[in-house]
Amino acid sequence: MNRPDPSEDAFIAALFGEDELGVVVRAHIHIEARLLELLELLVEDPKHLERMTLDFSQRVHLATALGLKPEHAPGLLAFGSIRNSFAHRLDTQLSDDRINNLYKALSPGDKEAVQGAYEQTRVVMKGPDCTFKELGPKYRFALISVALRAMLLVAIREADDRQHRT
Repeated sequence: MNRPDPSEDAFIAALFGEDELGVVVRAHIHIEARLLELLELLVEDPKHLERMTLDFSQRVHLATALGLKPEHAPGLLAFGSIRNSFAHRLDTQLSDDRINNLYKALSPGDKEAVQGAYEQTRVVMKGPDCTFKELGPKYRFALISVALRAMLLVAIREADDRQHRT
């Protein structure tokens, strides 16, 4: 069953906010909401999830234990680490090194999704003729966020389908 996602416009708007802090925190909120949605489908009784007060990395590990493909965990965990850096230090920025490390943590399939999203966006928007790596860190972060969110939406759809087959 395909569920409409009313937050998609809000997610895209968050990715192109004015400052890096806002982009990182808002993107994280949207991705964590999808992760929670996935967990609610994967557990027998979702009301117990709230009582567990899990942080983002614990939620990633729990989702992986319950059926999220393990190759997605490193990218999600690296994404969460970036959010934590912004939450705990005023001088944090989306540096090339930080984004390169995030990209390296992605699974091959997630990297493919990032590259595909960039090519599609570049063609449709008649964007610059440059490679993904030549983009600024904020835009690379946005594209990686789109890919991570899309991966979670696929996992949600698969979990929902399995739930309705049983």
